[in-house]
Amino acid sequence: MNTKSDFLVRLKSQKERFSKDILYRFLNPVERTWVKSVFKDFFIYESDDSSEYRRVYVSDIETNPDFNITYLCAKYDDDTITHRDILGALTSLGIERNVFGDILITKSHIYIQVDAIMTDYVLELHQIKRDFVYFEVVTNLPDKSEEKVETILLSLDSLRVDALVAKAFKLNRESVKALIDQEKIKINFIPVQKYTNICKPYDIISVRGFGRIRLVELLGESKKQKTRIKCELLR
Repeated sequence: MNTKSDFLVRLKSQKERFSKDILYRFLNPVERTWVKSVFKDFFIYESDDSSEYRRVYVSDIETNPDFNITYLCAKYDDDTITHRDILGALTSLGIERNVFGDILITKSHIYIQVDAIMTDYVLELHQIKRDFVYFEVVTNLPDKSEEKVETILLSLDSLRVDALVAKAFKLNRESVKALIDQEKIKINFIPVQKYTNICKPYDIISVRGFGRIRLVELLGESKKQKTRIKCELLR
């Protein structure tokens, strides 16, 4: 499942050989769209309606699926901890990205959705950067409004993805182009193919190794005829 083609081939094969209900790993919005397009005549259930990453259950009858998700929470003290730090700590345990869903950082706590069968492994995580953490099982994730984000205002010559990423993360354009060539930049979970791709409100721009940008709002033009935008950074 490393590419769109691989995933779609597997989906079509699973539909042709369908004999029992299927519970998928945590899927991003684009992957969920592919599941719905392939299994359009089936009953499709998602684990919730607010997370970016959700588990998907496919059945040929109406049912009440168990998504086998555990919610974990840990208090933290180091204000510099980022999503990237948490991802790195989890993968250092040998845990693959597709077995856990959204990671939320509030002002005081870290929340993670995880495949229930991996709960004990994640409970072994006791350090992120230099901060000691201790996860415990909770009933759900907090509301998205509690998420710790950095709001920034940018003035750009254009809404090209290379311009936006360069300004948001203080990179030069050549470095951004190199990241695009290496497929390390995605818009709405799809790798960017052209430096000139135009971003629009509500897009999520992921930059591997740096974080994510949510383009929240267009604020009009400045006196110097630059486009002013409001973004949220999740590092």
